[in-house]
Amino acid sequence: MFVVTQIYVPFGARTNPSPMQPKIRSLVSDTIVYGVSTVVGRFLTFLLTPLYTNYLSASEIGDVSALYAMIAFVNIVYSLGMEPAFMRYWERIDSGTNARTFAVAFLSVVCIGCVVTGITMLLASPIAASSFLQLDNGGARLVVIAALVPLFDALVLMPFARLRMQQRPRTFAALRLLSIVVTVALNLVFVVALGWRIEGVLWAGVLGSASTCIFFLPSVRGVVKTILTDVKAARELLGNMVRFGLPTVPSNLSSIMVQVADRPIMLMLMGSAAVGMYQTNFRLAIPMMMFVTVFEYAWKPFYLNHRDDPEAKTLFSRVFTLFTIVCGAVFLVTSLFMPYVVQLPFIGGRFINPQYWSGLNIIPVVMFAYYFNGMFINMAAGFHIQKRTSYFPIATGVAAVVSVVATYTLVPYYGIMGAAWAKVAAYVASALILYIGLQRIYPMRYDWWKIGITVVITAAIYATVIMLPEDPTVKIVACCAALPVYALLLLVTRVLGTSTLRTLAGLVKR
Repeated sequence: MFVVTQIYVPFGARTNPSPMQPKIRSLVSDTIVYGVSTVVGRFLTFLLTPLYTNYLSASEIGDVSALYAMIAFVNIVYSLGMEPAFMRYWERIDSGTNARTFAVAFLSVVCIGCVVTGITMLLASPIAASSFLQLDNGGARLVVIAALVPLFDALVLMPFARLRMQQRPRTFAALRLLSIVVTVALNLVFVVALGWRIEGVLWAGVLGSASTCIFFLPSVRGVVKTILTDVKAARELLGNMVRFGLPTVPSNLSSIMVQVADRPIMLMLMGSAAVGMYQTNFRLAIPMMMFVTVFEYAWKPFYLNHRDDPEAKTLFSRVFTLFTIVCGAVFLVTSLFMPYVVQLPFIGGRFINPQYWSGLNIIPVVMFAYYFNGMFINMAAGFHIQKRTSYFPIATGVAAVVSVVATYTLVPYYGIMGAAWAKVAAYVASALILYIGLQRIYPMRYDWWKIGITVVITAAIYATVIMLPEDPTVKIVACCAALPVYALLLLVTRVLGTSTLRTLAGLVKR
C-alpha cells in the first residue's frame, strides 16, 4: 500500500517545487523496493510450507521449527546490537570514519559469531538432547549444521546494513532475494530429489545464507588493516557502539520471544509432531501477515511526511479505521477459502498434506493476532513523531511475558489452539500498553465505534458461513457472497462513509 496525495492548485497558479520533493520521492522509491522484495521473499519462503508437508513428517517439521526458533534467539546474541549502533555512528560524508565504523562493527559480530558457533558445535550433543530441542538419533549432527546458519547470517549482517546506509535498496533487495531463491531451489534438490529430509532443509538454509557472502567478500577485505591504522580510535569507537547497541538487545529478545517462544515451549509440553502441525497451519495465515508487513513499510514514511498537517490526527485515525476494514476483508477471504486452497495439487501431492488439515481452525485466530500486531504498528506513529520510543521495550517486554505465561497455561488444555490464543494475548497486551502510553504522549481519538462495528460484522459473517450445512454448493456460494455482503453492511452501517471512501481512494498503489 503506497500513498498518493492529491494537491489542488488554482487554475493559472504557478507552483515552485519544494526542495523536499526529491527526498520524499526517493523515500517512496526505497519503500517500494524494500516492500516488494520483502513480500516476494516471504511468499517464496512460504511455498516451502506445502513442500515440507508432502516430504517431511509432522515431527520433522516440528524439529525444524524448534531449530529455527533457537536460531532466531542466537541471531540476537550474535549481533549484540551492533546493527543499530553502526547506523547511529555512520557519517554521511565522512568515508574514513565510516570505514572504521564498519570494520569495528563487522569484526565484532564475526568474532562473537565464530566463538558462539564453536561452543555450539562442541556442545552439540547436550544441546540436541535438551528439553528445548529433544532431537533423537543424529540430533547432534543437526545442531552442528544448524549452527552454521546464524554464523553466515552474522557474516552478512553489517554488509547489508552498509547497503541500507548507502541507500542502495536495489542491491540490498536483489541479494536478499538471491539468498531466498537459492534456499528454495536447494530445498527442491536436497529434500525432494535427494531425500535428505531435515538435513536437506538445514543445508539449504546454510548455503542460502552463504550465497550472499561471496558477493560481499571484496567489500570486507582490508577491515583488519583499517582497525590497525588507529587501534586507539577503534577501541574507543567499539566502546561507544557497545554502549549504544547493548540496551537494544533486551527489546529485540522480547520481540523474538513473542514471535517464536511458543515453539520450544510446545515442544516441551506436546512433542515435535504438535509443533509441526502448529507451524504448518500458523504459516497459512500469510495473507494477513503480508498485508500488515506491506502496510508497515508504507505507514512510517506516510505519517512522518504528514505529521505537521493541521488534520494529522484525524487522518491517522481514519487510516486505522481503513486498516481494520481491509483486515476484515483479508480475514474473511483467507479463513473461508483456505480449506479449499489446501486441497489444490502441488509438488508431491496436495498443497497441504491432508494429515495437517485438522489444524486449519487456528488460522482465523492467528490472523486475529496479526491484526493486533497491526494495531501496535498504527499506534507506534505517535511515539516516533514525538521521539519517545522508550515505550516500545516496555510493550514488547510485557508481551513476551504474556506470551510465555499464556502458552504454558493454555497449551496443556487446548493444544495448538491454546498456543494460537496465547499469541493473540501477547499482541493484545503490547497494543494495550502502547495505547495507554499514546494517550499521554500523543493523544489520539480513534473511531472505536466504527472499528467495533467492523469487527462485529466480520465475526458475524464468518460465523454464519461456518455454521451453514456441510453442502459443498451452499458453502461455496456463501464463501463467494461473504465479501460483497461485508462491503454492503459496512455501507449500510455508514462505517464506509464519504470521508472514509475519499481517504481510501488516496491509499492506492502507484
